[in-house]
Amino acid sequence: MNNTSGFTVVSFVIMKTFLFFTLCLIKGHMGEAAVAGTGITGGSMIINCVYITTYEKTRESAKSFCKVSGSECTTMTEVKNDLWIPEERFSMIDDKSLFMISVLVRNLSITDSGTYRCQAGRQTIQTVNFNVKQESCCGRSEDQTAYLGGTAVIHCKYPDTYKDLGKQLFKVQNGSLEPIITALGNSATNGKFSLNVNEQKHVFTVSIADVGRRDAGVYFCGIHTNTLIYTPLLTEIQLHVSEQTDVSVPSDLYIISTVCSCLILLLAVGLSLLLFKCRCKKTEGSVSSDQRNARDGDEEVNSAYYEAIPDSAQESIGLNTVYATTHLPTSPSDSDFYTLAE
Repeated sequence: MNNTSGFTVVSFVIMKTFLFFTLCLIKGHMGEAAVAGTGITGGSMIINCVYITTYEKTRESAKSFCKVSGSECTTMTEVKNDLWIPEERFSMIDDKSLFMISVLVRNLSITDSGTYRCQAGRQTIQTVNFNVKQESCCGRSEDQTAYLGGTAVIHCKYPDTYKDLGKQLFKVQNGSLEPIITALGNSATNGKFSLNVNEQKHVFTVSIADVGRRDAGVYFCGIHTNTLIYTPLLTEIQLHVSEQTDVSVPSDLYIISTVCSCLILLLAVGLSLLLFKCRCKKTEGSVSSDQRNARDGDEEVNSAYYEAIPDSAQESIGLNTVYATTHLPTSPSDSDFYTLAE
């Protein structure tokens, strides 16, 4: 076990001892009066019931958690080996060293509102009235991935109802939900964990530095209430730890780089079209000039040719001149005639 894990275990023991004595003081002050609590739909709730005042009678008695309906109390759960049982909505453990019952109710709905009792046999230990409300900000389950050696950041939104209460992060360990870090103000630090509250946005953020394999698991964003008898849990986070190096580009930087790449591409295309157009114009100009020069040369040749032939020469040329220049056989034979005809 490393130093951080040891520090966390010691902190958890101190927290449970503090919780135990605080609950004893509250119970002694309030007697058997019912405690009121508030949860949100989709979230969870931890309920703690102390039976120190009736220790001798109740330590070995069968414990149960029931919902009151008229004169009856319907059992919702009995003592389990673990408080965290993924496939069950209601679970309960009996910590006999602290004389305390802890009940976990998951995936709350409006129908879960009502009055509940922690019982030892038929004796009521504590009565809890809690109301479940609909909140759009939270009450969901999320998956998140962190990388070995990196930093994991868990964002926990909370409704305005809990703005003045402490903030907590729980982790499922050894079948129970253990508080990892608690902030009664705007910030807190516990080893590699740090918690910061943004009151304007109604969100608190927990950072986990130097993420290791042991940091993988199920976390709950919770509220530290004044009574400590009940603890609302807002969001459930399944944190996965991967060996892959996080080389992802932030979304804003990715958008900027994409826009810049498009602009550069458009500029390159525009310059290419401009150069091509200029080259075409230059080629057309040279071709037109050559054609024009060729036509001018032809006209000069023709005019020079016609000028070289005088009119008198043209008039003196007749048919006799043509016949005179033709040399035909003087006495062609028939065979030569046919040959010539062929």
